[in-house]
Amino acid sequence: MGNNNNANKMLEELSRRLGVSQQSIKEAAQSGNVNDLLKNADSESSEQIKAVLNDPQKAQKILNSPQAQAIIKMLNGE
Repeated sequence: MGNNNNANKMLEELSRRLGVSQQSIKEAAQSGNVNDLLKNADSESSEQIKAVLNDPQKAQKILNSPQAQAIIKMLNGE
């Protein structure tokens, strides 16, 4: 349950930083298209996200975190 709370908090923070709804983030994650999200983000956040997405090791490390796993489960309706 704690991971689900962390996932929700992360989703809320990402929504706030990018200036988009949580639903938009979920839809982008499910479709794999983050470009629409990044166009609303400030340049620093956008560059940080792009750097992670362009580095497979960083992306894998983040995806393997308990928080990311909780978000993935939440997006999959588990």
